[in-house]
Amino acid sequence: MRSFFKDIKAILCDIDGTLYFKGEAIEGAIDLVSHIKDLGIKILFFTNTDSKSPHRIYNILKGYGFQIQEDEIFSPIIALKEFLAKHSRKKIFLVTTQEVAREFQEYIVIRENEIPDFVIIGDFQDNWDVNRLNRAFQYVLQGATLLGTQGNIFYLDREGNPVIDTGSFVEMIARSTGTKAKIFGKPSKEYFEQAIELINVSRDKIIVVGDDYESDIQGAFNVGLKAILVKTGKGKYFDGSDGKKVPDMIIPSFSSLKEYL
Repeated sequence: MRSFFKDIKAILCDIDGTLYFKGEAIEGAIDLVSHIKDLGIKILFFTNTDSKSPHRIYNILKGYGFQIQEDEIFSPIIALKEFLAKHSRKKIFLVTTQEVAREFQEYIVIRENEIPDFVIIGDFQDNWDVNRLNRAFQYVLQGATLLGTQGNIFYLDREGNPVIDTGSFVEMIARSTGTKAKIFGKPSKEYFEQAIELINVSRDKIIVVGDDYESDIQGAFNVGLKAILVKTGKGKYFDGSDGKKVPDMIIPSFSSLKEYL
């Protein structure tokens, strides 16, 4: 298997379920991140976390003890802001946490009785109000473009229990309005392409490491990247018997990579 890693120059690494889970760093993950950097291998931590600002994600990883730089974080919020920067005069309606909403203060948030150009659906766990979704639904019916921060159907909470995620709400509104949403997080092909551009390494020298088959592994395959599934987080439920393309490697945890690098 060492030949698999012979020319690897960069890693696109998932965060939640891969580097930490249930409020604790995965055993050996902190040391491996430092080891990867010592080897001169680039690493970009790309995540579907859309309830927190990129800066807070960085602080969480630092709090666990990971030695990283803030510009090594790539989240759907960053990707979405890059998109909106090209449409700076468009009006938006946000269904997100208050923390994430603060990331969009420079953009034009609609006032009462206005119709937005873009409806943005993200994680809104701090205010689970169905009326927010209904307003989003009505705006899309009236012609607003639906934007989703990411496409995950569910995530695992700190106790390891499944919780409905952003992708479920985005898909619900898309289906009920007969529209198609633009997705900014994994497994969006555009999101992976943005990550590849950021890390600035030929794609044949990049591997993706993650715990979520649908988001991490399938997303990697969609852009021609090698993919490694870790059997932590969601990965512990993967059995490979459903006929889907099998990951290039399946390993017990992120720290298991050390023996191959």
